[in-house]
Amino acid sequence: MGANCNKVVHYDKILKNLFNISNRLTIYAINALFKKDFKEDTKIEQLNREYRRIDDTTAIVDTILSLETNQHKTKYHIEFQTINDRTIIIRMIDYGFRIAIDELDYNNIKTDQEITVEFPSQIIIFLKKNQIIPDELKLTIKLPYTCQNIKYIVPTFKIWEHDPNYYKKQKLYIMLPLQIINLSQELENIQNRNLSQAEKTKLLKKYRNKIKQVIDSIIKEVKEAYTKDELIIEECNKLLKELTTLAEELFSHEIKEIKQEVIEMAKMIIDPKIYERGLEEGKKIIDPETYKRGLEEGKKIIDPETYKRGLEEGKKIIDPETYKRGLEEGKKIIDPETYKRGLEEGIEKGMKEGIAKNVLKLLSKKLGEVPKEYVSRIMIQDKQILENIIDNIFEIDSIEALDEFLN
Repeated sequence: MGANCNKVVHYDKILKNLFNISNRLTIYAINALFKKDFKEDTKIEQLNREYRRIDDTTAIVDTILSLETNQHKTKYHIEFQTINDRTIIIRMIDYGFRIAIDELDYNNIKTDQEITVEFPSQIIIFLKKNQIIPDELKLTIKLPYTCQNIKYIVPTFKIWEHDPNYYKKQKLYIMLPLQIINLSQELENIQNRNLSQAEKTKLLKKYRNKIKQVIDSIIKEVKEAYTKDELIIEECNKLLKELTTLAEELFSHEIKEIKQEVIEMAKMIIDPKIYERGLEEGKKIIDPETYKRGLEEGKKIIDPETYKRGLEEGKKIIDPETYKRGLEEGKKIIDPETYKRGLEEGIEKGMKEGIAKNVLKLLSKKLGEVPKEYVSRIMIQDKQILENIIDNIFEIDSIEALDEFLN
C-alpha cells in the first residue's frame, strides 16, 4: 500500500478526546444518537472503561457514560468500529453484561433475593464506509427453562450517511472532525491503482484539494456555531485540535505540511473576528478626545515604510466620510505630514483598545468575571502583548496565569 502501509491512526484516543470536550457537547451527542432530550445541565459522568471478567481478563470499552435525572442514573455505552466485524454483537452483549453488574453489591445480596440488572443503552458508530453494514446488529438468545427467545439488538450509526446539515441540526459537533476519515479510503485506492507516476501525481493533487475543501467546510461549520454562540472558544479549540491530529495521522505521508495547513485554516475561527472587531473599535478614533490623543502620539517619528502601510490600512478601515472630515480637521491643526502620522497612531490606538476589549471578553467566557485590577492592566498593554494573550488563551487556566503575560 506504498507510503500508506506504516500509517498509525490513534482513533481510540481521538474519539475519547472528542467525547470529553465538554459535558454539554457530550449530552448533545447522547440526545442525537439515542433519540433523547436531556437538558444541557443534566448531570453526566464518564465511567470507568475497564471491566474485570470472571476469568480475570479485562474488557475495555470505548465510552461509557452515566446521566442522572430525577435521581435515576441511566448508562449509555458507545463503541467505535472501523471494520464490519460481525462478532462485535457478541462483544456488545459481553460489555453490556459487565457494565450492568459492575455496581452490584455482592456482600449485601440476600440468599432468597431475585437479582435484577439493567443493561446500558448501546450503539456502535462505524467510521469507515461499508455499504453492507446494517442499521441494527441482532443476536437471538434462547433460554432453556422459560422457553423464551430474547432478541438482543444494538443500533448502528454510520458517519458517512449524514451530511454537515444533519450534524449541525442535531448539534453533533463532536462528530464533525470524523468526516475526513473516509477520504483516506480514496487515497488507498489511488495508491493501489496501476498508474504512471504522472497520473498518480495528478490524482493526488486533485485528492489534496478535496481534503482541503472538506476540512475547510468543517472549520466553517465550527466557526458558524461559534458566531451563533452555540460553541464557546474552548470547545472550538478542542474540536480543531482533534481535527488537526486526525488529519495529520491520516494524510501526513501524502501531504507533508497538512498539520500546518489545517492550523492556518483553523485561524479563521478567531483571528478575523477579533481583527474585525478591532477595526470597528478603531473607527471610533475620530471622537475629539481620542483624536487629540492620536495627534499627540503622531508627533513621534516612525519609519517611512511603517507609516505608509499604516496610512493605507487606516484608509481601509474608516468610512470615506469620516476619513474626509478627519483629514480636513487635521489640516487645520498640524502640518499634513504630522497629521498623517497622528492618524496612523490614532488608528493603532483604537485597534489596540478594540483588541483589549476582546481579550477581556474571551477571558470572561473562559474564567468568569475578570477582576477590575486585571481589567485596568489589560487595557494599558500594547498590541503585541494583547495578541500574545489571544494566541495562548486556551492555556490560560486562571486569572493569576495572566501575570506571565502582563507588564
